[in-house]
Parts: sequence; C-alpha cells; structure tokens
Amino acid sequence: MNEEAQAVILDSNVYFRLAYSIRPLLKGSFGESPRYTLFVLAALDEEYGKSSRLKHKFYWVTETEFRDDRASKRFEVKGNKREEVSRALNFLAKYADEQRLNVSLVDLKALAVGFVNSMPVVTDDRAMVDVAKAHGIECWSVIKLLKLMCSSGRIDDAKVREIFEFLEYEHDLPMPISRLREVFREYFGSDCPI
Repeated sequence: MNEEAQAVILDSNVYFRLAYSIRPLLKGSFGESPRYTLFVLAALDEEYGKSSRLKHKFYWVTETEFRDDRASKRFEVKGNKREEVSRALNFLAKYADEQRLNVSLVDLKALAVGFVNSMPVVTDDRAMVDVAKAHGIECWSVIKLLKLMCSSGRIDDAKVREIFEFLEYEHDLPMPISRLREVFREYFGSDCPI
C-alpha cells in the first residue's frame, strides 16, 4: 500500500544548517510508515534575499543545485488554506508580541502553516518552540530530524558526525553544547561526536 508521505516544514535556520551537507536535502522522501517529505516556504528565499548577513554566510544558497532543490519542495498554501494561514499568522504574531518572544515573520509563517496543515515544523529556535507549545504545533529539533533520516538510511552516522563537527566549526550549534549532548544521547543512544 502506497501511503502519502507526511509533509514536514523546515525553518530557515534548519535549512541553512543542513542543505550544504545533505545533498539534495529536500528532493524525495524517506522513512517507512510513516514516510516524510521535507519542505521549505517561499519566504525562505525572500528572507535570504533581504539579508546581507545570510548572503555572506550562506553564499552557496543561490547555486543552481540548491535553488532547484528548494523549487522542488517549496510548500504552497492553496485555496481556503491561505486565509486560514493568514489568520493563524496574525494570531501567532500577536501572541509572540504579547509574550515578548522574538520570532521573525518568516518563522511565524512556518508555524502558521504547520498549525493549519497539522504538519511538524523543524526548528531549534527557543522562541519558536515556545509559541508552538502554547498552540499545540508539533515541533521537532534538528537532532530528531537527523535521527529519523539516519534510521531510514537517508543518511548515515558518519554524515551526522560530519554535520555536527561542521556546525561546531561554524559556531552555529542548534543549542548549548551541554544540552546538545543530552538531546543527542536521548535520540542516538551514544555520545555526541563533539
């Protein structure tokens, strides 16, 4: 029986952290019962285009291979869902503002899409996770995503080690090192490679 894959939205930070190491990151699906398909929002490209910091740090994003990968898995909100996402976005933005949580409009949109479509959102942004928890939006950490990819054979342990060594080198770990080691052990049952 051919079941439809569960769509999963990546926030921009997760995309930037993983896309250079896992090529292609978005094309295809992985896992068996359930299967997962990763998506990004078009807003990721808009955010990238407006930020000289992102353009400098992630210069590779505009290369054909990465543009094509994003184009193949850009989540499109269609029909009545557009209005629902817009309402959810406004509500989540108001909540984040009231709670003094610093969440970008792009990240709030990812949460709104996840909320309306009952899709997990992959993020390690603490403020995003706080907004998600308050509204029942399923959030995954990058470590959970890597574990699912590893368990399905999409990547291997060596690739996971390479990713974390690179993130440490770039000073771009998804969480403080002590917490990272705890969460890594929880998911992988072994010591973190860094």
